[in-house]
Amino acid sequence: MSQIKIGIVGYGNLGRGVETGLKNHPDMELVGVFSRRDPKTLNTLAPAYLIDDILTFKDKIDVLILCGGSKSDIPKQGPVLAEHFNTVDAYD
Repeated sequence: MSQIKIGIVGYGNLGRGVETGLKNHPDMELVGVFSRRDPKTLNTLAPAYLIDDILTFKDKIDVLILCGGSKSDIPKQGPVLAEHFNTVDAYD
């Protein structure tokens, strides 16, 4: 069975929660976590990357889960990222 390739944008409480939940779904593979913070400072299960590098993963991610803040991040990042990825925001 092929796995659904997942990316997470944002690694606060929501991003960490999504990451934890993905451990329970063998049909999904976490490709990477994308953040504004220095990737070396994040303790993630999958590799972490700067959000600025996300477009290099355009053909490697099936679904991008947006876990930024609903007040500022999702309204700004959502439309831009939806041009390149299938997205689900953490408030859907």
